[in-house]
Formats: sequence, structure tokens, C-alpha cells
Amino acid sequence: MQTEVQTQAEEDGVMTRAARGTRRKILIASLAVLMLAGAGGVASSARAASPAGDEVGEGMPMRRMQRILDRVGATPAQRDQIRAIWSGLRTQLRAERTQKKSLRQQMVAALTAPTINAGEVERLRKQSIASADKISALFTQGMVASAQVLTPEQRKLAGEELAKGRGHHRWGPPSE
Repeated sequence: MQTEVQTQAEEDGVMTRAARGTRRKILIASLAVLMLAGAGGVASSARAASPAGDEVGEGMPMRRMQRILDRVGATPAQRDQIRAIWSGLRTQLRAERTQKKSLRQQMVAALTAPTINAGEVERLRKQSIASADKISALFTQGMVASAQVLTPEQRKLAGEELAKGRGHHRWGPPSE
């Protein structure tokens, strides 16, 4: 039930304290989501600007894999098998990346629209999470298949090489 003051305030175009609080919360939440979407866009832009471009398994990731395979003494046959594994996954990964980029653009559009449809934003969020999960599953599939090509001793050496580079590929100081 509204008081006479609240009714008059609405007629005069003045927002009540509760309405301002609600509006402020929606604005802050929207800005937080936009910042997260923007961070994902920056990461994608950085990846696209790298020598690897959109090619999963080519460029920097593949060069790093080649260095690890050199250090573990992988045979030419093992290298060919691993290259074939990632070549087979590349099309699926590229399609998922394209979908994730589209979802990110749709999310930004939904959050910058004159009227925010919370249901649409939630639907896009769920689709984005599902897409990220599929990309993760494909990468895991490739890593497991690649590891199965190597001998136990080669896997141990590869693990040691990966541990050396871990500090370089994450936030914060290297772990020792």
C-alpha cells in the first residue's frame, strides 16, 4: 500500500528511496556482468591477435607441445598420432569458440538494451556455461588421448616440463 507521499513522488517523477536502491542494485549487477563479458572479449581478442589465431593446436600451443615432445623424446610416430588427435578436435573446438563468441555478443546486447530481460540474460548465461564446459571436455579428451600415446616415463617427463611452465601461465608469482 502506497502512502500519499509515495504516490505524489511518483506523479512528480521523483524516485523513492526503495526504488533508487533497487535500480542501483540492477545497475551494479549489470555493470559487473558487462565487465566479465568484456574480460572474456579481451582474452579472445588477445588469443586472436596471437600467432595461433583461431587455430587450436597451431601457433603457440602447438609449439609448446612440440617443445615438450622434444624434451620427452617422442618418436615421429607418436608426434604424428598426437597431431592427428588435435587435428580431429580442431573443427569441433573452432565451432564451439565461434558459438561462445556469438553468445558473448548476445549477452552484451541483452545487457545494453533499453529494457533488460532477465530471463534472456539467464538463458544466455546458461548457454555460455554449457559452451565453456564443452570446450573443456574437448580439451580434456585431447589431453587424455595425447597422454595415452606416450609411455609412462614420457608422461612423467612431460608432467615435469608442464610444472616448470606453470608459473608463467597463471596469475601471481611462480610456485616453488
